[in-house]
Formats: sequence, structure tokens, C-alpha cells
Amino acid sequence: MKKILAFAAVGLMMAGFASCNQKGPEASKEAQAAMDSLSMMLGDQIGEGMAQQLLQDSTINLNEAFKGLEFVANADTSKSFQAGLQMGMYIAQMYQGVQQQLGMPINQSVFMKHLHDAFTTAKPMSQEEMMNKQADIQNQQEKIQALQERIMSMSPKAIENKKKGEEYMAKLKNDKSYTFTKSGIAYKVLKEGEGKNFTAEDNIKVNYVGKHLDGTEFDKSQEGTPTIFNFNRVIPGFAEMLGLMKPGMKVTVVIPSDLAYGLQGNHGIAPNETLIFDLETIGVDTSKPNTPSAPQINIPAKGAK
Repeated sequence: MKKILAFAAVGLMMAGFASCNQKGPEASKEAQAAMDSLSMMLGDQIGEGMAQQLLQDSTINLNEAFKGLEFVANADTSKSFQAGLQMGMYIAQMYQGVQQQLGMPINQSVFMKHLHDAFTTAKPMSQEEMMNKQADIQNQQEKIQALQERIMSMSPKAIENKKKGEEYMAKLKNDKSYTFTKSGIAYKVLKEGEGKNFTAEDNIKVNYVGKHLDGTEFDKSQEGTPTIFNFNRVIPGFAEMLGLMKPGMKVTVVIPSDLAYGLQGNHGIAPNETLIFDLETIGVDTSKPNTPSAPQINIPAKGAK
């Protein structure tokens, strides 16, 4: 952090130097030599600092990173071109995001043709026109979402995970220790609780372990420190299970993908994964209303509101 602040200070110093001392091509050889020395030292210092930041990510290739840095640093400095560069970085990040989310790259040639046509023919809109445009934008977003879900559902990983989950749930139906709910989750009671069932208004203290079907863990509460959950801040299957529990109760619950993270997946959770949770409820926490806690992303089941 200190290095970053130091670079920022150098940058401000350079801006001030440039604004106060620009004298065109008449600079003396002595001044030019001093500027060359300053350029060298700044290049060494800033180059090392930037590299150290990037090296924290083992997947970064410094030579490739420098190509991008050099391209932007030496680009046209006009306001219009700089604005385009910033938007271009957004597009590049979008390419990467689509690849990660959908499991296949966007068709760049098709995308860029339509981007170019829409971008270069755009006309300024009034506030009223922008408001009227919102309905079209919403309709387009719904179509985009539907296409994304269709593409994700056809990915080999999503198909494989869906099949594995269905096979796992089918086996559980032969295990009399498991109870199935109407929605499709299956749970086994390891220890009965006492008192009343939890409600949607409760913030519930829970010890938990989240596991993939092969038994490997992807998340868990800290030892000795229960996590606080609220019905509105967890995946549907998790919320349903909490509603069936009482203080002191222990269960193992298996949640099918459409009641978990669905096609979207989550950090460390692939699309269409069926998940297993070991849960132990401690009681209701009254000190922190609506405290967010993992798993936080609530992806509704089909048909849910």
C-alpha cells in the first residue's frame, strides 16, 4: 500500500512539474539530461512496483501484461480516444466474464459488428426518450438472460452435474433415514431439537459444513463461532431446511441444484451442482438483525418469486 501511495505522489509531482515547466523544444541539454535521469528512475520504480502487484496473481504473464500496458500508455491522448480505451477495457473484461460464466467464448466478430453499428449511429436522447427506452431495454435483458441460461444448460459440465445430482437423489430414496420434502430437498435428522421451529423473522446461529457430492468441503463455519443466517439471504433449499429445524437440531440435508445455485453456480460451485450440508442450529441471535452470512446468493427455484 505504501508503494502505491508513493507512486501516486510521484504522479502528482510529475503533473505539477509538467504544467509549470513546459517550455517546448528550447530545453537545454542539461535539462534534457536531468529529465532523462528522472524518466529512468521513475520507470525503474514504477515498473518494479506494478510488477510486484501483478505477481501476486500466479496466472499473470508479465510480458503479456506489458504489451497491454505499453499499448495504452503510448496511445492517442485525445479525450475521445481515451474514452474509447476505457470502454475497450470494459469490453475485454466482459469477454473474459462471458467465457467464465457460460463456459465458451463470445463470437467477437459478430459482437463487434453489431457494437460498431449501434455505437457509431447512436444519437443523443432526451430524458423522456430514455425513459421510454427502458421498456425495450428490459425486454432485451430478459431475452439475453434466457439465452445465457440456454447456453449454460447445454454445457457438458452442467449436463454432467445435473445427471450426477439426479442419480444421487434417486439413491437416497432407497435410504429410509432420509425424508423428502415436496420441493425436492432430502434430509436426515441426526439429533432432534427442542422448542419451536425457526421462522423467517429469525436470525439463526448455525454450525455448518457445505460439501460437494464427492464429500469434499467448499465452505464451513468457523470452529467455535456459529454463522448467523437469515431466510432471505440464503439459497432456497437452505432456507427451507432452516424452517424445518429447532434449536439444538442436527441434520444432513441434500439440496438439488435448482434449489441451490442452479446454472449460475457460485464461487467453488459448478453449474447444476447438487449440494450437501451438515447443519447444527444453536438458537436465535437477537443482537444483529438481518446479518448477511454465507451462502448469501439467493437463486430462486423455477417458478419461485
